[in-house]
Amino acid sequence: MKSSEVRRIREKLGYTREEFAEVLCLSGYRTYANIENDIRKPSKLTIRFLRYLDSLSKTRALDFIEEFSCHETK
Repeated sequence: MKSSEVRRIREKLGYTREEFAEVLCLSGYRTYANIENDIRKPSKLTIRFLRYLDSLSKTRALDFIEEFSCHETK
């Protein structure tokens, strides 16, 4: 997955880099920024998750993220 695709999906959903790093369960802003800057590649699971989100309408994707976030480990 190209970094431009990742950025496009984030922008489609209206998230900042910091917020999207949290959605993707990444360790932080820098990790996510490295993906957008083509320094690091996302994991296969992250790529599948992003492609799934991209296949949904913005409303459905945001609803899914909200539901998904309810299952965070504490």
